[in-house]
Amino acid sequence: MPLRRAKQACVHCHRRRIRCDVLQQHPCSNCVAQEVACELGVSRRGKYPRRKAKSQQIAPAPAPGPGSASGPSPQEPDMSPDTNPNPIQPHHDRHKITDPTVFLGESSPLTTVMDPRHPRLHYPLPPRLLPASTRDEAVRLHQVQQAAHLESNGALSFPPEATVNALLKAYFTWFHPCFPIVDRVAICRAKAQTGLNGIPPLLLQAMLFIGVSLCDDETFARTEFPVRYRAKFLFYSRARAIYDADAEANPIVKLQALFMLSSWRGGPGEERDVRFWLSIAVSLAQKRGMHMMSKFAHPPKERRLCKRIWWALYTRDQQSAAALGLPPRIRDEDGDVAMLEPDDVLEDESVDDDVFGHQRPQDLVYPVEMAKLARLLRTVVSTQYLHHQKPDLATRNTLNEQLCLWESELPVELRWGSVFIDPVSLFLKGLLHMTYQNLYILLYRRVFLNPTPHDDGQIALDAATKSTRIMEDLLSAHLIQHAPTHLITHSFTTLCIHTIHHRRSSGTTRTLAEHRARLCLLSLEELQKSWDLENWVLHLFFKGLDDRTAEVLGLTQGEHGGTGVGDGVGVGGGAAVGSVSQHGLVQGHDTTLPGTGDNDGPTTGSSAGAETLMPPVPQPDDWYGWVPWEDEADALNLQNLEFLYRFL
Repeated sequence: MPLRRAKQACVHCHRRRIRCDVLQQHPCSNCVAQEVACELGVSRRGKYPRRKAKSQQIAPAPAPGPGSASGPSPQEPDMSPDTNPNPIQPHHDRHKITDPTVFLGESSPLTTVMDPRHPRLHYPLPPRLLPASTRDEAVRLHQVQQAAHLESNGALSFPPEATVNALLKAYFTWFHPCFPIVDRVAICRAKAQTGLNGIPPLLLQAMLFIGVSLCDDETFARTEFPVRYRAKFLFYSRARAIYDADAEANPIVKLQALFMLSSWRGGPGEERDVRFWLSIAVSLAQKRGMHMMSKFAHPPKERRLCKRIWWALYTRDQQSAAALGLPPRIRDEDGDVAMLEPDDVLEDESVDDDVFGHQRPQDLVYPVEMAKLARLLRTVVSTQYLHHQKPDLATRNTLNEQLCLWESELPVELRWGSVFIDPVSLFLKGLLHMTYQNLYILLYRRVFLNPTPHDDGQIALDAATKSTRIMEDLLSAHLIQHAPTHLITHSFTTLCIHTIHHRRSSGTTRTLAEHRARLCLLSLEELQKSWDLENWVLHLFFKGLDDRTAEVLGLTQGEHGGTGVGDGVGVGGGAAVGSVSQHGLVQGHDTTLPGTGDNDGPTTGSSAGAETLMPPVPQPDDWYGWVPWEDEADALNLQNLEFLYRFL
């Protein structure tokens, strides 16, 4: 029996020219699958001008008389909120988040002529310019070929349901509380109604990439993947292929996936790294006008989602820019987005599912406080590290007061001294307070490197010590592995402070600095399980260490064959030395370092020779950019590098 044409379709399905079942259920199955609002359009049948009346279109419409119909005339724009709006429309109109609109800033000349009485910055695209209604046959053919290619290379395929559920559970347990950029309720409902087909493939592949990165070792062992990196690269490459093929039309889905792909840790020679994906995401968000929320004409629920996405982009952008010493993509002066609030994170419905989890009180305030710290981070970097800025005592004192004020106003759910109800609560508090201490390190790092009688460089060291204590708690609870990528920067920052302090100290103080530096290295080792740690950064770090510091910290062999590493670090003489592959994986094989006298295991490092004059302390301009040697070939310490490969 031939299929009958549906008598009516929702606005979304009508625009995509696909079959709609809105008369059987509302919202329709297509809108549920795409996570968009399902709205019924008002038919314009009989309301648009006929071709034979074309001459009448030019003539001005007569003024309606007392007996005129109340509906819009053929010459009048239909202002019904259920229909697609015309380019000229009142300011109070609201667009759906997936409506094809373009954002034009106030400096654009087009804004002066569109509607001077009701100035606005969002304008709907004409139907003939939409991707679904393109008239270019070559473009249509390319889209068909791309879809076939995605299907053939497996980009649209997924692992068994048990594996998908396990990875989605890891995503919503560890990543979603930090960055609530997806609608958990909508995804849970869509999956329950239509299975995996209810989640856009681009979004699902990106979520699986995050899930397989953050799941614990036991969960990963239950999957069918032999190596974690290969699984991560599989989902990453699939999501990347779908994005490159432009197979996803929903801009919000693209933004969500791009943010997740920015967790891919590329080396210095890889183009598509965190900055690459963040740049595309920020550009797309600004094209949608998310940086101008006061002009953002969308329903409240969609505004809250876009606000969460924007602040997630802002936080990640500021963190990555500060870590690499590069300019951020988002500048505060370019937007007017209000600070994130708990109501923006609060879910409309309660979900308590084994896979998708549920929202807890700390989930409402953690993204808010991280956004506040990201804004403070931007202020610290812009006042302390820009080339045209000269840091002064008054500015540092002001920023110190702002940091203290932030801590004093912290909600009780996130205070470090409060009771840890569960591991996830400890996890979120630890991430937040390590980020907080990292700001103190950045603020007082210069005076720590160049101490004067009038400056208190001890604050940077105290912050590094507090950060290490938090790190130790997270390590004890096996939580470091689940941390987002910015914890790599914080661990490395703390390691640098302790290393410098170790070189300056003696006796018990030197031993404590040595112990704290090892904890930082242990944290980096744990983070390597989840993220492809940028070994090139640590490469520079270890090359810059002098032999004496490297020997005492256990990074090289001692003159009597010992490693100098304390018990429990796990890198003794004759241990398995790893060779780092091009993907950053450690592939172990048995060997012995040159100069090793025996295989009796590690010897405990001592403070003997602590009074020996140490080389000048490196004074980096940024965390990753310093090169404290003049001749790279002469300064290359192969034993230091071999420890790097062994430890990571």
